[in-house]
Amino acid sequence: MQPMDAAVVYPKGNSTTGRLRPVPVPPWLRTGMRVASTLAPGAAARLARKLFFTPMRARVRDEERAVLARGELFSLAVGGQRVVGRAWGEGPTVLLVHGWGGHSGQMTSLVDPAMAAGFRAVALDLPGHGESAGSVSSLIHFASALVRAAALFRPVRGVVAHSFGAAASTYAISSGLAVERAVFFAPPAGFESFWARFRAGVGVSQEIMDRMLHEAEEWLNVRFDGIGPVDLAPRMTAPLLVLHDPEDREVPYEEGAELARRWPGAELRPAVGLGHLRILRDERCVAEAVGFIAR
Repeated sequence: MQPMDAAVVYPKGNSTTGRLRPVPVPPWLRTGMRVASTLAPGAAARLARKLFFTPMRARVRDEERAVLARGELFSLAVGGQRVVGRAWGEGPTVLLVHGWGGHSGQMTSLVDPAMAAGFRAVALDLPGHGESAGSVSSLIHFASALVRAAALFRPVRGVVAHSFGAAASTYAISSGLAVERAVFFAPPAGFESFWARFRAGVGVSQEIMDRMLHEAEEWLNVRFDGIGPVDLAPRMTAPLLVLHDPEDREVPYEEGAELARRWPGAELRPAVGLGHLRILRDERCVAEAVGFIAR
């Protein structure tokens, strides 16, 4: 049985050479999924889809909670469900977008610097995350919420997004979300790293993964081929800054570098030793992000 902290090599076809930390799941679940993959592949694929698209709810740190308490609470209806957000300050809007399994509190280190630069900071608990309703979510859910928030808080100067939130922001921009500038912390180039971490953690076969993804495309009415960040990047016109730790074990640096290479005029900044989440609280990275939006 694979240990919880074991690394997993990227699947064939992924251009990176990094190594990933599998999604943590209880050993009994991994064992059960392996058995179901053999005895009842249809049921295994349905369960895998439910697991994959059900985000975990992350803990809110005390310092994050304090900043959230200072924000103006608002809510949106997205797909018939309530999405909760907070806004701080006045001026052109900067959307703060958390990643998969995250929450708006993770972006609160940017709130005061954004306000000091003359912006209104707006952060959402995206569908199925934080205080927002729903138990499942996806790239499509994320992007729909961002488009709704942007319509409420016009004009939008920029977007600062983390990890999967960067993928959703790219998709939203390609679908009409108007932003002047963008900053991505630890962005993925595509979806393969998420699939690889999930498959390694849950222990399903490639056949079950393929079946799960096909069913997910039908559910979301979308094809995953062609909507990854690197696929959409060549059409982007907003300047982009990518901040990424070369040792990130959740979304490898090679992916952020590839996205910056494909995105016209993008800038890449290595953020050494900050990992996947601490990078969001690093004062120098935060200052660089806000400065880029204000440039």
